[in-house]
Amino acid sequence: GVLIVRTLENGEKSLKNLRESNIALIINLMRKLGTCSRAELSKASGLVQSTITSIIDSLIKSGVVIETGSLTGGRGRRSIAIQLNAEKLIVLGIRVTKNFYTLSLIDIFGEVQEIEKHPIAQRLEDPRVFEDILQTSSEFLDKAEHKPVGVGLALPGPYFINEDNSLFLTDEGWKKFSFTRKFEDRLHLPVFIEQDSNVGAMGEWWFGNSEIEQGTKVFISSGDGVGAGIVVDGKIQRGALGAAGEIGHMSINFEGPQCQCGNKGCLELYCSEQAILAGTESLPHAIHDFDELAEEYRAGNPAVAEIVNRAAEMFGIGIANIVYLFNPGVVIVGGSFKKLGVPFLDQVNISVRHHIYPFFYQNVDLQFTSLDQDPCLIGIAAVVFDRILKNPLTLLEEEPSA
Repeated sequence: GVLIVRTLENGEKSLKNLRESNIALIINLMRKLGTCSRAELSKASGLVQSTITSIIDSLIKSGVVIETGSLTGGRGRRSIAIQLNAEKLIVLGIRVTKNFYTLSLIDIFGEVQEIEKHPIAQRLEDPRVFEDILQTSSEFLDKAEHKPVGVGLALPGPYFINEDNSLFLTDEGWKKFSFTRKFEDRLHLPVFIEQDSNVGAMGEWWFGNSEIEQGTKVFISSGDGVGAGIVVDGKIQRGALGAAGEIGHMSINFEGPQCQCGNKGCLELYCSEQAILAGTESLPHAIHDFDELAEEYRAGNPAVAEIVNRAAEMFGIGIANIVYLFNPGVVIVGGSFKKLGVPFLDQVNISVRHHIYPFFYQNVDLQFTSLDQDPCLIGIAAVVFDRILKNPLTLLEEEPSA
């Protein structure tokens, strides 16, 4: 008798898991197809028409899918057009840097519906910073027309210990923070925290224009520091503590300057925004910020070009190491470096070519991000929906009837 009960329980569980994976498959296909028909979904997914009909009916009842008119198919047959409801499938994205944070509502297609930017006056380790972010986020949600399905925080290079504790490298060394539960209790939504370069990598995987469905893609964020997000077959490679891809603290000169992390000659000491700007201090004409530096570089200022091209050489060494470690098919550069334009990327390519075996160089594509919005912002939607679609039944709460 016990054996039969267990078998039934296992059978019910496997049926539930199968339905969940089918729902996730359908939502992902609809995200890629846009407006489509049930027949097109059946063909693209390999699922029988009755399964598609059952799932789509459930998704329509819960407001996740909407019918939008009719489509003309083969032999002039007409079918009902369906698409994901972008108003229902939105997330609250919170992108934090050292100097500002951005609040946004982002839909499952990576479109930003609302956005606010706020300055950060204190250092990140000051408890008031995240209290302020939490308060502003709560007010931002109160103004939102539609309630998001979840919240994602993109943070600048924390080392995760677990879901609720993050370890930041600050000017005073390593500091531990614990805020996930505070955000969930206050905002009454599931909260997912991710390192910003991992967020960028997921943003590129979901919304970028390269046609990679499988394989390895690396996204490198540049700005306050340098970090890499590594995605293999759609999954972020986090490592044991979530620190995988922290290339900014990979030493490229073991006798180099001391870094606050405790290492010497770290990559970001040579090619972060701050490091490149520091190199311009000896120039007769003062350069006040990275935007001004990028403008001078693009205009062909030879003194600025010498400083920036040196940083490009060091950055190329970092990418060469990444290529040897992970053998990606594509490396995408986002953040501040995109402001420097194609001449900078050309210099990086020269450095990469000099530091890896020709066969590897010929089989990796180095490019700037093609996304109009910051991948470390819209990638928050990819991170949150990737997690939610592991348990998609949470989306199937029926809409209240009018």
